[in-house]
Amino acid sequence: MLRRALYNGARHHGGKLAPLFLLLGIAMLCLLPVLRTRKIYVDENAVNQMHPSTNAGSVTAHLDPTVRWPERLVRGRRSPGSEIAAVYVNTDYPASVSLANALIEVIRHRKNLACDVQFYFVNSSEEWPVPQAYTRAALVLNISTLYNRHICIDTLGGNGIQPNQDYTNTAVQLATSNQFLPSYLCQRPHRPTDNVGAELWHYWAYLEASLQLPTHPQPWHKIPTHSINTIAISSDPLFTVRSTFPSPQVPDAFATMVLQIIVSLNNLEEKFHHSTFVWLPVSPLRYVEYDHAQFCIMLFVASIFSTAYSEYQQRGASITPLFVVLLLTPVAAAAAFQVAGWGAVVIASAAFSLLFRVFMTHTKSGMWLSFNAIALCLLIILQPACGLLAGAAAAIQVFFTHSVLQNRPALAVGAAVSALLAYYFIYYLRLPLFGVAGISELFVSFVIYPNAVWIGSRFLCSL
Repeated sequence: MLRRALYNGARHHGGKLAPLFLLLGIAMLCLLPVLRTRKIYVDENAVNQMHPSTNAGSVTAHLDPTVRWPERLVRGRRSPGSEIAAVYVNTDYPASVSLANALIEVIRHRKNLACDVQFYFVNSSEEWPVPQAYTRAALVLNISTLYNRHICIDTLGGNGIQPNQDYTNTAVQLATSNQFLPSYLCQRPHRPTDNVGAELWHYWAYLEASLQLPTHPQPWHKIPTHSINTIAISSDPLFTVRSTFPSPQVPDAFATMVLQIIVSLNNLEEKFHHSTFVWLPVSPLRYVEYDHAQFCIMLFVASIFSTAYSEYQQRGASITPLFVVLLLTPVAAAAAFQVAGWGAVVIASAAFSLLFRVFMTHTKSGMWLSFNAIALCLLIILQPACGLLAGAAAAIQVFFTHSVLQNRPALAVGAAVSALLAYYFIYYLRLPLFGVAGISELFVSFVIYPNAVWIGSRFLCSL
């Protein structure tokens, strides 16, 4: 009886639930960083020493900016020889080289390291090598000055993939205990400042930074993050000049912090045990669990399917290959931009909508909405941050094809909102009209922009 009641309810009223699913998804997306955050912690089963007492001492005498070797393996006195911790040193910055040389001298005299430390001296223009030995984790030294306590801990790899949270939390805790001020947002272009007190702002900025990664790739993004947990420690460009303290205590603190991170990896038993590989920080010390945030994407998918079902209930279904033409619109729009800039993009987009209004006036949207939903489902695994931010936009766009909104005022609002959302991703976030460098670029190019064109064509059909 219950099964039949649920079936009949979904059959007759499933199309009416789209607004509810959409509103719940948006509300959950915005309220999670306010109401459902956790303080960072380190799994005690993964790291023996959460706060190593290791101190590098004074390293001033060893701060040599000379690159002596392309690679340097420092043996641990208790290492079996089969495991390493990799340290990539960006030789574009003499400060990073100086710190690495000082660390090598300090580590050489330690007698309790249970893993080898492999240093790679590389620059940003060359291919970074991938270790052949089993690598517990990789640390990138991308430091431009040793006299500034404002640092970045870059956790985002290719397509927004993050390292195990234990590793990042350890780095943040050790940075804080050594009186550094870490930030997660240094990979965000055009970053004016860090509003540490605004958790929603920090959370949203981190999502934006994840989407924007393909537009400013870093050398360490090519390190396979699915097998090697990687973080990068960089100087914060917002504070490089105005917060410099020419004191030997700051380089000593840098050396101690990095040494403590390496020692934490040295004390690692087996592998990282922390189950969280995707999390959404609302500050360096608090985060939202993806276990909760992923339900936002599920609600957006449910809203899209409900919208498609509402149209099916009213007009039936149709299958046409003409929707493939929608996937060509970002290519043509990108070509128009190369020829005459943003004005040409606006004109081309209006022309595309007019063409779809002429040739696909009576075509139903169900097939295109199904494509949206399937693409969004894939983002749950491929790039969660894109699924949250761009998924919300896609769900809002296609909601205006709902059967109850098939009137001129509603479609006019839908066309404007869809165009505004496309503007946000393409112009404000600087994602390309036609981009294939990452998952976020693909989704914006082949879902967000075509959605705006399609909703515009539905508005023209109502005129």
